[in-house]
Amino acid sequence: MLISRCAWHPRYFGHLHWSGVASWRGFGIRFTDGICEKCLERFREENRTFLDRKRPDLAPAAPPARVA
Repeated sequence: MLISRCAWHPRYFGHLHWSGVASWRGFGIRFTDGICEKCLERFREENRTFLDRKRPDLAPAAPPARVA
């Protein structure tokens, strides 16, 4: 069984948040980590300035001058 959980929940809310069963194959239990909508929203709010920062124009550099 593959159980999905929010890996960010301990950081923001102090406990794990189980998202559900991702797969029922096999008899063992495994986990897959992701991020829930609540944690994603909080992450975006905390990092808005970094995420909204505009990239500088990547103009092609001028070719090097030839020395004669």
